[in-house]
Order: sequence, then C-alpha cells, then structure tokens
Amino acid sequence: MTKSMHVAARLTADPHAGTPGAKIVTDASTDAGSNQAKRAHTTRSAGRGVLTITGAKLYFIVTGYAVQILLPRLLGSPEKFGLFSSAMNIVAILNNVLIAATIQTVSKHVSEDLEQADGTLRQGLLLQLVIGALVGGSLWGLSPFLTQQVLLDPALDPLLRTAAIVVFCYGPYAAIVGSLNGRQRFVQQASLDATYTTLRSLGMLGGAALGLGALGAIEGFSAAAVSVLVIALFVVGTGKPGRNIPWKRWLLFMAPLWLYQLCLSVALQIDLSVLKGGVAALSQDAGLSTVAAAETASRLAGFYRAAQTFAFVPYQLILSVTFVVFPMISQAVTLGDHDATQRYIRTAMRFSLIVLLAIAMPVSGAAAGVMRVAYPDAYLAGSDALAILSLGMVCFALFTVAATALSGAGRPGLPAAIALVMVGLVIGGNMLFIRLVGVNEHTLAALAAGTSFGMAFGLCAVGIAVQLRFGTFIAPLTALRILFAGGIGWLVAHSLPTTSAALALIALVGGGLSFIAALLVTRELGPADLDAIRKIVRR
Repeated sequence: MTKSMHVAARLTADPHAGTPGAKIVTDASTDAGSNQAKRAHTTRSAGRGVLTITGAKLYFIVTGYAVQILLPRLLGSPEKFGLFSSAMNIVAILNNVLIAATIQTVSKHVSEDLEQADGTLRQGLLLQLVIGALVGGSLWGLSPFLTQQVLLDPALDPLLRTAAIVVFCYGPYAAIVGSLNGRQRFVQQASLDATYTTLRSLGMLGGAALGLGALGAIEGFSAAAVSVLVIALFVVGTGKPGRNIPWKRWLLFMAPLWLYQLCLSVALQIDLSVLKGGVAALSQDAGLSTVAAAETASRLAGFYRAAQTFAFVPYQLILSVTFVVFPMISQAVTLGDHDATQRYIRTAMRFSLIVLLAIAMPVSGAAAGVMRVAYPDAYLAGSDALAILSLGMVCFALFTVAATALSGAGRPGLPAAIALVMVGLVIGGNMLFIRLVGVNEHTLAALAAGTSFGMAFGLCAVGIAVQLRFGTFIAPLTALRILFAGGIGWLVAHSLPTTSAALALIALVGGGLSFIAALLVTRELGPADLDAIRKIVRR
C-alpha cells in the first residue's frame, strides 16, 4: 500500500474529515485502480508471452521431426544420413549445453536489475563470444583427431569443421535470448526462435535437396546460425557499457549448469558416437578397409538415428513438467511445507509415468510399424533398437523430473553427481554390449540396451535420493498398476498387424486405448482424474 493510500484510509475513517480528505480518497482509489489495471495488463502480457514461447517450441519440435523424416529421402542413402547424424550428434551435445546454461545465466542476471539490462547484455555477449570461440574453436581444431582416431571416419572432418561455426554462433545468440527472457520480452524471444527454426530447417533441407549431400545439409545449418545471430544483433542490439558483474560470479553460477546439462546431453546422445566409432573399429578388425568400415558404421548410425527420432518423443513432451515442478517445490521447501512438497512430487511422478508409458509402450510394441510410417523399408533395421530405447527413455524422462525436484529443494549437486555416474554407465554399457554382440543384425539392439541400462540406473539412484530427502517418490501400488496397464498397451500394439503405415497407426491407437482402459479397470484412473481432464479440455 502506498503512502497516499494509507492517508486516504485514515481520512475515510475520520467522520470529521472534510472536502480535502474526500479528494485524497478519490486520488488513492484512482491509483489503486491504475495499479490493478497495470497488474492485469502484466499478467495478460506474461500469459500471451508464455503461450507464444510454447507455440515456438512446438513449432521447433514439429519442424525438427519433419527434417529428420525428410532428410533420409533427400540424402538418398542410410550411409549419408548416418554421416550427417554422426556430425550433428556431437554438435547437438555442445549446443544443448551452450543454449541451456547461457540462457539461464543471462536471464537471471538481467532479471536482478532490469534498469541495467543493457549493461548485463553487453557483459553476457562478451563472455559468450569468448566461450563460443573456445568451444567452437576446439571442435574445429580437434576435428581431425575425433574423426580419425575416435570415430574412425575422415569423411566427417569437413562436416565437423563446418559445424564449428554453429557452435560459435550459439554462444552470443543464447546470450541475446537470455536477455530477452530476463526482461520478459517473451513474444520477441519466441519470434526470434521461430525465425531461427525456419532458417535452420530450410537450410538443412535445401542443402540436401541441391544434391550437396551431408556436407550441404551442415552448410545450410551453419548459414542459418550465422543469419539468426546477425538478425538478433540487429533487432536486440549489443547492449551498452554499464553494469559490471564480477566475472567470477558469472562463472560460478554457470559452472554447475554446464556440468548438469553436459551430463544430460551426453547421456541422451553419446550412444550414436559410440556406435560410429565402435562399429568402424570392429569392422576394421574383421578385415574391412577404412572406407568400407566407415560406411558400415554410417549405415548403422543412420538406422539408429531414425529409431531415436521416435524414442525421444515422450521425453520431449514431458519436459514441460520440469518447468512446473521446480518453482512449486522450491517455494514449498522455502515455506517449510513438507506435506505440500510430498504431494507435488507424488503428483508429478505419477502424471509423468502415465503420460510416458501411454506413448512409449505402444511405440515399443509396434516398433517395426512405427519405423514404416516415416522411413523407407531399409530403416526397419532400427526397429528392435526403437523397441528397447523407448523404454530407456521413460527412465531418462523420469530421472529429469525427479532431478528437478532435488534441484528445486536446493540440492543441484546431487542430481549432477548421479547424472555423471549415469553417463559413465551409458558409455560403458554401449561399448561392452557392442563388443559382446559384434557387427550384425543385433548391434543396434545391443546399443539401445546399453543406453537403457545406464538410464535405468539413473532413475533408481535419483529415486532413492528423492525418497531419502522427501520421504516419498512413486507409491509402489500406483507404480504396479501403471506398469501393468503399460504391459497391456504394449501387448495389444505388438499383437496387431503393422505391415503397412495405416495398420501401424491403428496398432498405436489400439495400444494407447488399451493402456487407458487398463488404468480405468485397475482404478488407477478414477473420477477425480477424469474430472480434472474435463476441466483442462474445457479451458
């Protein structure tokens, strides 16, 4: 309440107050109404911004899948698609870390003092220019070593060197996006992201369509990154000298984010690189030439990347839960509301498990049909890997939700440490299982099993940590009922024919409906859940 409103309240209560008092009451009422109007306008603007960002992210996901489905056809062979995917895999790990850590860091510092936002942007740009140059330059300089000694395919060298341009651009671009986010300019942020998504998709598809192969697609990607950085600098600017936050503070805040995001990105995507280098090494040991071994590895990488396209769907859809869980648990812990904290965790984990299995179990059961929907028949070689990896991604998605709960409670180091161990197990499992199986029709399934093994460990470890910290996780009977329903969904999808794309879609729908029916029969889904769903639909 402002000082004038306090005065107005006192004069209103005084029966002897005269005309001047009445005037002050009127002014205060006007101020109050003005403040309420401003708050309502701010709320509406924030709501529109959040919806716009959500729309931009959905646009990014949809176009991303369109690119992954169209590229194999434009490139013409699994070997070329595998070569492209192997290069993009390394770049994606670096880019994901740069984007996530930079946006959060710059956004936080900007939001602390909006009057000094331009100065903070200038500092963020300078820092990210250095970091982008270091990371991008390292990728460019280490490319010969990575391609010849690790991935065993010299053909990847020009692709990685070209992609280093993207890594460099992502640093300052993420700083600009983080500045917009911190200033709550959500519509401008979403517009910039949507512009980049369009340029990126057109660039990659255009390069491949021109017959320039995997390198052409990467060149289109790099051109898009340079273009959106120039656009962002022109539209938003470079800030101006002003606020001077100690560099140590920047780095201390960013370092844990780097570690955690790096572990997540590596755990999610490193298996493709292990496949590329491992298969090439085994093929050379079997007597194939360097070129033939690299082509064999690229072909299998293309099949596996196609399987990943669908296996990643549940994880990407459930990410929104983490944005809700973090602030709710953080606030509940700050207020000391233990019951609310437990309720939030149980609700988030139960909801996530239901959504994840509703998608993953039918996809796993009808894996061959799913591959047939989007890819040429040659890519059916990745269907066994899809069947296994879909289940592993359920574990990984639940891990991220539980890890977010721990971070929201002020324990970010613990999930980072668990993620680090998970990465080691994923890589170790990949290498061990490929060695045991060799290069044959079971190689991709073995790779998916190694990845899923590491992710399952991560879920178990973080589940124990959450149980010890909060005294709750997923109720055992709830988990059993949902898993039972998931088994029914998998069995129905697996039993139905999937010899055509239309039949595959029917199998997926049948598996999903069977999963929901089993939840209703076991009473895991009850009237309260259905009422909540109806309210959401009506809104």
